Amino acid sequence: MSSVDALPPCTDIRLTTGLRVTAVRLATVGRVEVRLSVPLGSADDGPEPTARAAVLAACVLRGTTGADGTSVDHALGMAGGNVVPLAGAGHLALRGGVLTDGLDTLLRILAGALSSAAYTDDEVAAARTVLGGQTAVARMTPGVAARALLARHAPGWTAGRPQEPPTPDDIAKVTPEQVRALHTRTLVPTRARLVLVGDLDPEAATEAAREAFAEWTARGARRPEPDTAPPAPADTRTFAPGVLALHPAVQPRTAQIRLCSVRDGEPLGPAVRLAAGVLGGHPGSRLVTRLRERHGYTYAVRAWVEERPWRQPYGTGRRAEGHQLLVEVDTAPQKAAALLDALGDELARMVVQPPSAGEVAAARAHFSGSLLIAWSTQAGLADALADPALGAPAGPADLREPVDALRRTSVEAVAEAARAICSPDRFTGVVVGACDGLRPAHWSVVAPPVAPV
Repeated sequence: MSSVDALPPCTDIRLTTGLRVTAVRLATVGRVEVRLSVPLGSADDGPEPTARAAVLAACVLRGTTGADGTSVDHALGMAGGNVVPLAGAGHLALRGGVLTDGLDTLLRILAGALSSAAYTDDEVAAARTVLGGQTAVARMTPGVAARALLARHAPGWTAGRPQEPPTPDDIAKVTPEQVRALHTRTLVPTRARLVLVGDLDPEAATEAAREAFAEWTARGARRPEPDTAPPAPADTRTFAPGVLALHPAVQPRTAQIRLCSVRDGEPLGPAVRLAAGVLGGHPGSRLVTRLRERHGYTYAVRAWVEERPWRQPYGTGRRAEGHQLLVEVDTAPQKAAALLDALGDELARMVVQPPSAGEVAAARAHFSGSLLIAWSTQAGLADALADPALGAPAGPADLREPVDALRRTSVEAVAEAARAICSPDRFTGVVVGACDGLRPAHWSVVAPPVAPV
């Protein structure tokens, strides 16, 4: 992707049904990666609609009219393909791939599921049983618990109720009628996107998609997406910056710490990404060097940035600007106090001793290299083109801009971004673990204002 001549052949069109199809030839192996993403709703839907979406994803392939789950699995196997349905971040994503000769078969299976999935009582009941157990286990994972709890507390960030794993009770309440209604209302081609990357002819693949998805139309009335973030409910309690909430341990031998610093009204730019990289985004970053290599407080620590979860890149409405810097680290409970002090010191140092030219160069090289390596594979390029967070790029050429922006960003801009978002008193967060008596130098610690997940 170093020059325009090196870009692979690509088509990007919107079919008469409204489905957007992007096909890219990258014939590294005789396979085609397939990504189909359909918006399911806004980011403030809460746990019950999230549970319905999870059940829908579990059933969407197995409830196809005219083919039970075994026949779908058999057809995929004979074509050398696989598909994994996932529901999250307000989207249904069908992610898979197939041998080149089996692309037509895979497209027909996806189109059949989206146009005529039945969601029988037996299929929904089976999905509820499996998902209920999976969600119960997931909610006992310290990382999942910390993410869900922080989503409830992050000031100015979550709109309405946060995206978090539904409870087993939420899953158990889902009925076949609710799943069918969700499918009819939301799974329409108008704002859906199909990405095909692999050993294919872009024009021929687009035509195959046109034929396969001809019967998938917008029969249901889709709920409009909000132009901006909806207001939070009146009883929502959030933390103030500079405050951490101490929650009971999910697992007795682990303490999970998750912090965030929010900037409303500010678009996420390359300078913030590089500042996060210097802080904790690669193996030579400040947090990794101090917390893991120097002191041995943790094995895993990272820092990264995210845009608002309610952005809807596939829509046409106005996008609310804003981003957050997140820090996630786990440690032993007896080391949590020392780790928090060292973490706070490093955040403060990002302000008083901003990233140097060498640190920015290292972060830039890590990000750019990681992206280019990922995009050189069929799966990585398909994931990037289908990622809503990247703004629905039309093809490989559009993916060059983020890399070019990183290269153009000055050291001074990164230093300014670090001063704007990295100060410890800008962060709020949660500590999940048996860490009674915490008195970190940079934050106040309070009892949790909401119940554990």
